[in-house]
Amino acid sequence: MVSSSRTHAERMQAVAGLADDFRARAAEADAEAAFPAENFAQLREAGLLALTAPARYGGDDLWWTGNYRPYYELIEALARIDSPTAQLLQVHSHALGILSRLGNEAQLERFLPEIVGEGRLLASVGSEAKPTGKLADVARAELEPDGQGWRLTCRKYFASLAPAADELLIWTAVPGPGPYADRSTIVMVPRTAAEVELVDDWQVLGMRPTVSWNVNITDYRVPPERIIGEPGAWMARDPRTFTLAFAANHIGSAGAALDFIVDWVRARPDLAGSEVTRVALGAMSSDLYAVRCAMLAAADLWDGAAYDDAELAAIRVLHEAKRVALDIVQRGFDICGARATFAQFPLERMYRDIRTFTLHFRDEQYMAQVGQAMLDGTFTGKGYAGASTFPQARA
Repeated sequence: MVSSSRTHAERMQAVAGLADDFRARAAEADAEAAFPAENFAQLREAGLLALTAPARYGGDDLWWTGNYRPYYELIEALARIDSPTAQLLQVHSHALGILSRLGNEAQLERFLPEIVGEGRLLASVGSEAKPTGKLADVARAELEPDGQGWRLTCRKYFASLAPAADELLIWTAVPGPGPYADRSTIVMVPRTAAEVELVDDWQVLGMRPTVSWNVNITDYRVPPERIIGEPGAWMARDPRTFTLAFAANHIGSAGAALDFIVDWVRARPDLAGSEVTRVALGAMSSDLYAVRCAMLAAADLWDGAAYDDAELAAIRVLHEAKRVALDIVQRGFDICGARATFAQFPLERMYRDIRTFTLHFRDEQYMAQVGQAMLDGTFTGKGYAGASTFPQARA
């Protein structure tokens, strides 16, 4: 296949060209909790669904050494247009990137031409924490032996993109002794397989178009070519994490909220003439600038292959991105007043999305890891408690 030859500027221009259409559809997708299919048709047409595939298969080779920063900048830019769509693209891009790096040559030749050529969607499905359960109520699925092969039965939750995906990358593990993370592997299951059941209980405050349904898989016989990576491959030979992309989304969302607030104030001379209002705008702008600079600095650490330092920085950025996004959207209501709460304006939807999405990680658990690293210097980007894929530190 022909390698992608687009520059970062051309990709960013393609994203910017989608802004008006995406914003026009956002309220309807939110109201209906519907997957933004038209958005993804346009992303496909714009060639933005192969960002993390290798260049030799027609991808952009992003989210890999030397190409982390442009990936995070693109996610931020898309989130500034529509945060749920950016999150869905992030889920797909991470799944595609994992397949591209952990799959063997035969698997890449088997799956990537079709995925890239047709713009097929992939969902990374890992969470087994029940929405109604307790923090410790997590039963990790393991493969079941079946002669020389395996069968998979699992119950997954918060499976963003799953109802629209062509393939589900299911995080599971082979049975045996040792830490779960070291036995982990990924099974790629067709979403239309008879053994797959999708359950829509996604009735939430915000981020509704992410369609994060439940996925139930019962007794799926796993073809050998659909096991992606040997046990422990994600931990042992793939340095990447998901953290900084979440921060990039929060930063983009904060920027969108600030854009709305500034436009609102500019159209109202009484507000624009208030020194108190100008001070508030300046402070919010400064906070956003600072956290965005921090994101880019962390991205540069990733590109420099300083992986543990990069993930520690990413955790810090995520903490600040959540704080800044929540602060800007909440202060926006104080500045704009009660009229801005009407659903005809996007600020109330931005608030619901930011409030919901910033709950994805327990901030205190992450900050405890940063504090521990400060005290004793013990931190690994793929083994700390609270990591996005595996909630317990490696033994």
